[in-house]
Amino acid sequence: MSRSPTQLPPHQPHLRPSAPARPVTSASASAPVRPWAARLRRAGPGAVTVILVTTSLLCSLAALAYESNARGTQGAAAAWVTTGMIAAFGVSALVIVRHRYPVALTVVACAFALVFPADTFAALVGLSCVVATRSRRKAVVATVAVSVVTVVAVLRDGLRPAQFQVFTAKVAGEVPQPLSWWFYALLVVMVLAFAVGVGVFRRTSVDLDHLREQSSRSARTTADLQSELTRQEERDLIAREVHDTLAHRLALVSLHSGALEMAARDHPELQGFAHEVQANAHRSLEDLRGLIGVLRDPGSRRSAGSGVPATVTLEDLSELLNASRKAGSQMVATVMINDSASASAPLTHAAYRVVQEALTNIHKHAPTSPIDVDLTASAAAGVRVLVTNALSPGSCQAIPGAGAGIAGIHERVRLLGGRSWIGPHDGRFVVDVWLPWHSVDSAST
Repeated sequence: MSRSPTQLPPHQPHLRPSAPARPVTSASASAPVRPWAARLRRAGPGAVTVILVTTSLLCSLAALAYESNARGTQGAAAAWVTTGMIAAFGVSALVIVRHRYPVALTVVACAFALVFPADTFAALVGLSCVVATRSRRKAVVATVAVSVVTVVAVLRDGLRPAQFQVFTAKVAGEVPQPLSWWFYALLVVMVLAFAVGVGVFRRTSVDLDHLREQSSRSARTTADLQSELTRQEERDLIAREVHDTLAHRLALVSLHSGALEMAARDHPELQGFAHEVQANAHRSLEDLRGLIGVLRDPGSRRSAGSGVPATVTLEDLSELLNASRKAGSQMVATVMINDSASASAPLTHAAYRVVQEALTNIHKHAPTSPIDVDLTASAAAGVRVLVTNALSPGSCQAIPGAGAGIAGIHERVRLLGGRSWIGPHDGRFVVDVWLPWHSVDSAST
């Protein structure tokens, strides 16, 4: 018998497609950042770069100026010093790319300090970056090269007359006196140690950050594994309890119903009821074994997609509906199924369970109420399940039960990306569900 499906209640928004949920961020998840502190952090690297470039340029120009005073301001020496001053701008500008090209900066700065009587500040900056970001072999080679160039630059300054040296000891009214050799040796050691120390500190900080990140990932992985192990232990406990209690009682029901069927040979109607009880007990035992298998092997649940692996299909609906009719239900059912072979196991299982749960609720709360069942399924339109029954007076306000079945229907539908509306409407209790079509190929991928 066919009829037009009941229309959805217009005032209920439950079946409207909802927008994807956006992640909610808590205001207390991160500490508030002051505007000036944020600006300072953004301006910090740029300010350091400006200071390093300016210092490199001033040190080179100062060293070249002292050399120019010692050699004179005319002739080839003057042209040589002037060329060095011009080159100092380019070498100092290379400090800007010290993080990207530290080796190139170190090589160019060392060559510049050897060819011209310039300072080695740019080479020291490059050495610090090489130690921080490059391999140990390159760091050792760069340290040796910069050490040699620094020693040459210091010796060049120390061999000039005292009045043309950068570092001198001068007492008021007296001629400047050169400093002792140990001062220059200490100066070389200090600047090299500072450059290498800064590089080692930066490398250590980066390594510590990586270790902290790896430790955090390991801690999260360990916590996830521990949580999964705890859940698996709980599932095993539930499986044992279900097996030891429900399986035993269902086996007793099957045994007693079989005995009742044998004893009721002279009462065909009673014998038929006993046979139905025994058949339902057997099916319940099969469902129970499947549930216990899922609890003990959650991998099978994940591999099959949302929900437990299906043990029923849409073709099994006829048996389900016939069982309700045999139990005395007044039912008008319209079932139209197309493309059932391409339907995925989770989809067919969910559709079957929705109808089963809807009928179960009616049998529990309104056993004498007429039932209307409409189910249409196709790859183009998806699966639409509509189960309605008349409400007796007063049942709309307080329908007994814990509501776990209705919550289960909503959860099944949500996991498959469908829509559901369940509740009283116009004197009838309505279970209206739509499930998008999931084919076997899409489910396997």
